[in-house]
This record gives sequence, C-alpha cells and structure tokens, in this order.
Amino acid sequence: MKAVVARPRLRMPRLGVGPQVVVVLLVLSLFGAMAIEPTRQLMSQRARIAGVAQDLQQIERSNDRLAGRIDRLQDPDFLEQRAREIGLVRPGEDSIVVMPPSKKMQDHKKPDKKRPKSDKVRPLGFFEGFLNFVGII
Repeated sequence: MKAVVARPRLRMPRLGVGPQVVVVLLVLSLFGAMAIEPTRQLMSQRARIAGVAQDLQQIERSNDRLAGRIDRLQDPDFLEQRAREIGLVRPGEDSIVVMPPSKKMQDHKKPDKKRPKSDKVRPLGFFEGFLNFVGII
C-alpha cells in the first residue's frame, strides 16, 4: 500500500462582508447601466407613437370632411345650386344678370352727410350762411 502524504492545504484568507457588498453593487450598477439605453429608446418610441397617433386622428378628421364633401358633390341639387352660382342655366331657361351700380352712380346717390335730412331745403341768407360757415349754427 502506498502511503498518502498529506499536503498542507492552502487556506484562502477570509475577507469579510465588505468585498461581497462591493461586488454585488458593481453587478447591480452594471445591470442598471445596461438598462439605461433601452429605457431611453422606449421613452422616445412612446413619444413617437403619441405623435403618430395625433397625426392619424387629424388625417381621419380630414378624411371624414372629404367624405362629406364627396357625398355633397354627388347630390344633384347641390350641383345645380353650385352651377347656378357661377351663372349656368338649364337649356330653355332665360338668364338674368343683375349688375351692381357703377362707381359713378354710387357716388351720385350717396347722401350728403353735411346737409341736414329735411324734406324741404331752403336757401340760406348771407348772414345765416356766414354763421353756418363759422360753426355757430
């Protein structure tokens, strides 16, 4: 039989709780640092989603307005009204165009603001005209 030689066992020095706490904190900070970028990306994606959702709502409202306009443009009564507004008439109808008064007629028919509105206008005498000119009357 062989003799077993006992070798002296190397003992690791006991370090205590301090280094273990440091290692745990380092591992946790590493995981925290690795989680910062995905969290930032998640927040920016949520902001983009909110913006796109708002754009989508505006486009849907615009589509609703355009669908209403399409419905109106397919209505024969609406089309006839629009055609008459631009001066079109049905065959056999007479077209009457009322023109606005000319600038000359408008100026001629404007009431004189300085003159009193009375039915009977009498000519002023010299003395009354002078007092009117001075502003006493």
